[in-house]
Amino acid sequence: MISGKSTGYDTEQWVGLGASVALHLLCLAIIFWSVPPHLPVTTVFTVTVEPPPARSPKKEIVSPSAQPSKTPPLETNRLSDENSIALKEQVRRGDNGGIPAQGAQGGPAQPSRQPQPPAPPRKEPAEERPNQKQPQTKQPEKVVEKPKESVEPKAVPSKAPLKKELALKDLKLDDATLSQRFGAEIPKPQSQRPNTSSQADLSKYAAFSRPPGSGAAFLGAGGVNDHLPSLPDGDITLLNAKANTYAGFVRRVAVQVFTQLRTQGWEQLSRREIQQLQDFTTIEAVLSPTGKFIRLQLIGGSGSVSFDSVVKLSVQSGAQDPNPPEGARAADGNIHFIFKARSWAAAAFNPRSGAPVEQRWILLATGLE
Repeated sequence: MISGKSTGYDTEQWVGLGASVALHLLCLAIIFWSVPPHLPVTTVFTVTVEPPPARSPKKEIVSPSAQPSKTPPLETNRLSDENSIALKEQVRRGDNGGIPAQGAQGGPAQPSRQPQPPAPPRKEPAEERPNQKQPQTKQPEKVVEKPKESVEPKAVPSKAPLKKELALKDLKLDDATLSQRFGAEIPKPQSQRPNTSSQADLSKYAAFSRPPGSGAAFLGAGGVNDHLPSLPDGDITLLNAKANTYAGFVRRVAVQVFTQLRTQGWEQLSRREIQQLQDFTTIEAVLSPTGKFIRLQLIGGSGSVSFDSVVKLSVQSGAQDPNPPEGARAADGNIHFIFKARSWAAAAFNPRSGAPVEQRWILLATGLE
């Protein structure tokens, strides 16, 4: 008798397994087909879009168009003066024919409210009837004018001078008009020029004439003081009459030289050196006809070599001008400036703190040869 173990499934087990699988598939199929699908619910909205209310455009007044137009467009919000057209003009007759009544000042006569008398009836000319005499009326005599004899007009001497063609020199403006309108410095003839040799007396000049820190002042013609607060304390004055004649030109050059005095080392000089000055430093500077610096010459010293050097450097740097007047030239054709400079120093006290300070003053006199 032979016995052994079975290595596979039995037939009954396979049959049972297949039946179970088929039964499950059948159940799933029944469930799937029995439940209806859930469709999404659709909601319909109705939207109505209404146009915005129409706004009437605002009328504006603009400048008339360049293109001529008799009638304005129908739909427009711009009107101009050309849209107002006078179709017909009438003159009202009556009321004294439009003449202002007597006693009225500047205005037309008011229409009278009193009843006017009726106009007399117009007489019709009488028809001519046969065998009826017409009243004889005396006709006015006609005055026959005699032809005037042609009389040649006598030559009457005219008091006004006859017009003549003006030459180019006659069209030139006079010196006073040129000076007033354009500020030009008109050179005077040599015979009318003042004597330039006389120089201003600087011996009576008083330094420290203004409070410290008030700046410089230009002493021009007529004693007018023009303060220059950006410059050190001092004065700029005219040396002779020729400089006064061309004060505008001399002023420009003198202010430039005065400004250079500070930058060239005047403030670095000691008070002792300034107090040792005995006279003015006198320098002659020569400029070309176009206003460029050519050379300078020390005519008189002040007693301090340091101060004289500062003045010479200031003149060399500041003595120039791009627009010199022609009348400022000397006999050789160049422009000769005379500069006289002197400085003062004194001990002072600060008005607020009372501390001792040093006060300096400088004078620059400028002239022309």
